[in-house]
Amino acid sequence: MTGYRGFVPGPNGEQLAPTRVSVEEMAASREAEQARVEKAVEAHAALEASARAERERIDAEHGTLELEDYHDRARSAWLGNGGTAADFTDSWPELRRRYLTEKTAEGLTAFDRTVEVEKAALRRSGRYGPM
Repeated sequence: MTGYRGFVPGPNGEQLAPTRVSVEEMAASREAEQARVEKAVEAHAALEASARAERERIDAEHGTLELEDYHDRARSAWLGNGGTAADFTDSWPELRRRYLTEKTAEGLTAFDRTVEVEKAALRRSGRYGPM
């Protein structure tokens, strides 16, 4: 068998077939491929983390603007109903807490509804059982 340098090893180390690649070259090739895959996975994870951080930054920015808008509307309503600016300032922390609690509950409720719709679609497809 001219030109053959090694054998393909079987699961128990037995020699299965002749090959033009040595066992050492195959091991080096596997290690290089594993390193390439690990590098790609790390790059993907870094990209996902970056995208997640950007989404969180945008959400926080949007939330801040929405809260500022709510603050202005609440202050106008407070003063328009006979309240004083000093009373509003004192009450703002509690109003803010209530507003954030309600908005969070609304967001979770919307997400929960979306999850239930997706579960129902999967059940109707007949490919998945009860979840």
